[in-house]
Amino acid sequence: MQTISEQISKAREAFAEAPDERARMGRISGCLWMAAAVVGVVDLFIPGTDHVATPLVLLLGACVFLYGFASAVGWIPWDRASIDALAIGMVATLPVAGLAIYMTGGALSYIEPLLVCPLLYAAFFFPPRWAWPLAIELIVIAGAPLVYDPNAVHNAFLPRYVSLAIGFLAATWVMIGLKKRLVAAEARQREFANRDPLTGVANRRYFDATMKRELERRTRPFGRRELDPSPLALLILDLDDFKGVNDRHGHQVGDAVLREATARIRSVLRSTDTLARIGGDEFAIIAPGAHGDGAARLAESVRAAVALSLPNADVPTPSASVGWAVFPDDGQDFETLMRSADDCMLRIKRADPRREVTGELGVGSL
Repeated sequence: MQTISEQISKAREAFAEAPDERARMGRISGCLWMAAAVVGVVDLFIPGTDHVATPLVLLLGACVFLYGFASAVGWIPWDRASIDALAIGMVATLPVAGLAIYMTGGALSYIEPLLVCPLLYAAFFFPPRWAWPLAIELIVIAGAPLVYDPNAVHNAFLPRYVSLAIGFLAATWVMIGLKKRLVAAEARQREFANRDPLTGVANRRYFDATMKRELERRTRPFGRRELDPSPLALLILDLDDFKGVNDRHGHQVGDAVLREATARIRSVLRSTDTLARIGGDEFAIIAPGAHGDGAARLAESVRAAVALSLPNADVPTPSASVGWAVFPDDGQDFETLMRSADDCMLRIKRADPRREVTGELGVGSL
């Protein structure tokens, strides 16, 4: 399994890249655009509002509302777009807010305070590489009246704009930090839920989810994704006479044996393999890409590593029985593969837990 820092980094990317998250972003963005359109139109009829460009404001409000509605109900399929495409789309549409500010009074526009909504949206949902540029764009849009409104300075727009720019930068910094903390907390919770506290490897929950995900990649196409044609090996390993170790040496020594065996198993695995403790002294290994011969060699490497004697060691040297099954030869679903590998391991344990791997294809034997 990955470290917490690695999981946090990956979770931050997955947070925005997941299709359901992008769909949620599209819905929220649509609601914000609709709210802005409604506010822009309703405020036209409040006393004191500049009515010079009323027809244009009504037309712009209708267009913005329809765009927001299409995003909110999913007519615009934002879930199929990448996070970069969403960001580019926001960069392209934000000038509409600047146009609305221009048409509703420039330096005295009642639309300008609404810029805080897209700012918070961008700072929370987008990664920092996009959140900061979007915040800068919003600050530029907010300051545009200084260019075209001759009364901006006389209306004390400049000091308000300076305060607004500083507030926008501070809000962006706070929201990016908040998102980082939320994602980190979620990653830690996922770590606690999926990691075995004694050995530090994956637990049964993580093993089940990973195994099912690997099988789905090979049996169920998703969208445009083709089936993964590579084989998949499942190894089940059980420490021999582990109860006797606990009875003779105590549970503290038994725990040390489990930790030592785990370290030895991990030393012979690839970075793509998944090791999980699925029972008291039972472990499982998911080895993507391993065929019959590869599974046999991996099983022998694991058995030999666990049984390696250490001079002057305080921890008893364990031995292991290892059985394996390969997708699709020995089963094409989770239950069948588990049963094939487990039955193989039990046959080995009953016969002779220290037998050598024969290297036969299909269900393994030691």
